[in-house]
Parts: sequence; structure tokens; C-alpha cells
Amino acid sequence: MEKSEIKDKLLDIIEEEMPEVDKSAIDTSASLTDDGLDSVSLIKVIVDAEKTFEIEFDDRELALNKYENLDDMVDLIEEKLQ
Repeated sequence: MEKSEIKDKLLDIIEEEMPEVDKSAIDTSASLTDDGLDSVSLIKVIVDAEKTFEIEFDDRELALNKYENLDDMVDLIEEKLQ
């Protein structure tokens, strides 16, 4: 799966979990907290990402401070899909 496709699906998940966030306004290289994600929102996004991409995050990958930005999460998902 292409990185751009992963990013698009992840943005769809964020928009679904956080309807108040406009996915087109998200800067994927900015801090996740700048985009309005908190630890609870991140867990929801990760759970949906696991279902969508048929992957599994381990416990150490569930912390908000693990991801500096959305691009980091895209990279991790891409790695898990290989």
C-alpha cells in the first residue's frame, strides 16, 4: 500500500473519530496535539487503524508521545504492512 493511501485512510479515521477536525486542515508534519488529538483520541484512532489496516499496535506504541506527528504514524503503519 502506498504511503499516500495510508495517510488518506488515516485522515479519514481522524475525521470520523473527531468530526470537529477538518482533515484537509491537518498538517501531517505538525505535532498531533496541534491537530487536536489527545491521548483518548489517539487510542480511538489507533483502534480504528488496527481494524482498517488489519495490523496490531503493541502496548509501547499506544502512547501519544510515541508520535511526533501524523507522518510518524503513517511510517509505522507502512512498516507493519510490509
